[in-house]
Amino acid sequence: MISVVVTFLIIFVMAVFVIQPLFLEPGLEIRDTEKSSNALKQRKKILYRQIKELDMDYQLGNIQDDDYDQTRDELKKEVAEILTILNK
Repeated sequence: MISVVVTFLIIFVMAVFVIQPLFLEPGLEIRDTEKSSNALKQRKKILYRQIKELDMDYQLGNIQDDDYDQTRDELKKEVAEILTILNK
């Protein structure tokens, strides 16, 4: 009898864990808190560093023109989004 209850309880907990994402709001909003602000600033630094490294690789001839342009544009777009959020 106890094993049936324990089994049922484990199955119930697993089901709740699996179904839980279906009831969460889609997309997470970045709230203007100190923690998220610091995380965004850190991400911005990383992106700037990636752009700098990409430029160096391009100058050395390690990256093709098309790949360079596409990757640089994607990185710049993400930086712009972060700056927009930080400047609100």
